[in-house]
Amino acid sequence: MARTRAFDETEAVRKALGVFWSRGYEATSLSDLETATGLNRSSLYQAFESKRALFSRAVTLYLQEVITPRLVVFAASPPGLTQVVTYFESLATTMGTAPQALTRRGCLLVNTATELAPHDAEAHRAVEDYRALLHGHLTRALEAAARAGAIPRKTVARRVELLVGSVIGVLVTARLDPVAAAKLARATASEVEGWSEG
Repeated sequence: MARTRAFDETEAVRKALGVFWSRGYEATSLSDLETATGLNRSSLYQAFESKRALFSRAVTLYLQEVITPRLVVFAASPPGLTQVVTYFESLATTMGTAPQALTRRGCLLVNTATELAPHDAEAHRAVEDYRALLHGHLTRALEAAARAGAIPRKTVARRVELLVGSVIGVLVTARLDPVAAAKLARATASEVEGWSEG
């Protein structure tokens, strides 16, 4: 009979996520994961098969617990520029109020884009899926704004690309200077507010 695992897998993945997010995939050793999760190497391999598989589970959990709550604004109100402003203001608040030890980790998926995506197909797909998710939310918001006459329809695609770039810029800047990242997010929110007046 197979033994029942005496630990919570999700909690182990959550602890591993913290290490991967802080150190990056390559710099995270099995010893780091053993220390973080409290599991020995054998238990880690039995539960997750490999460091890479554990990282994939961590990315999935990150999407569920960090990215999805951040994007809830796009489902909580009618689509339009207000959604976009609220999203960037919430990013600014996060960058300005969270402990710098957390904000300086940046975004796990943006970090993965530079570390693994160029040579890891699975990581590349995860990063592209996140970008597509963000792109889709912003496109729906701006298309609604165009239908309402707030912005010209022909500018939607260009503005969406600018906004996606701004999000990436905020998340990268957070690794260097969270205060500057908050300012960039607020500046973007102010810019979007001005679109309806232009």
